[in-house]
Amino acid sequence: MLSDNHRTTILGGIAMIASLALFLVDPISQDPAYHNFADARSLCGLANFWNVVSNLPFPVAGCLGLYRLGRLSQAQSAEAYRVMCWSVLLVGFGSAYYHANPSNDTLLWDRLPMTVAFMALFSLLLGERVLPSQNRYRLWLLVAAGVASAFYWSWTESLGRGDLRPYLLVQFLPILLMPFILLMFPERYLSNRLLLAAFALYFIAKLLEHFDSRIFSILGFMGGHAIKHVTAAVAALCIIYAVPARRVNL
Repeated sequence: MLSDNHRTTILGGIAMIASLALFLVDPISQDPAYHNFADARSLCGLANFWNVVSNLPFPVAGCLGLYRLGRLSQAQSAEAYRVMCWSVLLVGFGSAYYHANPSNDTLLWDRLPMTVAFMALFSLLLGERVLPSQNRYRLWLLVAAGVASAFYWSWTESLGRGDLRPYLLVQFLPILLMPFILLMFPERYLSNRLLLAAFALYFIAKLLEHFDSRIFSILGFMGGHAIKHVTAAVAALCIIYAVPARRVNL
């Protein structure tokens, strides 16, 4: 059986290889076609109506998480949990703002809360499984890295040489490492079942995003991107409820 040090070393090696592989490729600029969503219909005077209003589940999920904050069973998770819930709530507003007028400028405000949410989740998982010391600086260093990656991408786009690589690393490295963490490190209090459900739903959400046009052509009333928002919000809710809370006796 592998020791904790060996498992941590393996995890660090995977992260290093993934990071090096990404930065060995040329800078990746934002594809202008990214802003061309299949369903651009206006309704009630609101452009891209369904892509905007489908973000409503994010604030709902974030508020449900904040409602549970005072009942968390593990006090050491409270800070990362609070940051994650606020970020999920703000994802809804940032994404709605972007989809009302899709452009690189508005996309920054969509991506900022997402990076913070990913980094808060990563900190939460590392603290529960991999590095269980109560180190608050880990959370804020990861959050700072996430925010910096989004601003770096926006800055490079403004210079005409956009580079998405740091942002892609921040978004996908935690998702890449999550299965390895769940497999190699024993469950302490975060629910494996709900974390795996969130992982599966996130994968489905990315497929819905990729097949946006095809889904719109099949359904006719809504594109894959709007359904992706709802699916991703349910994934966020699974992560929120993976952190246990005490029961309220009525």
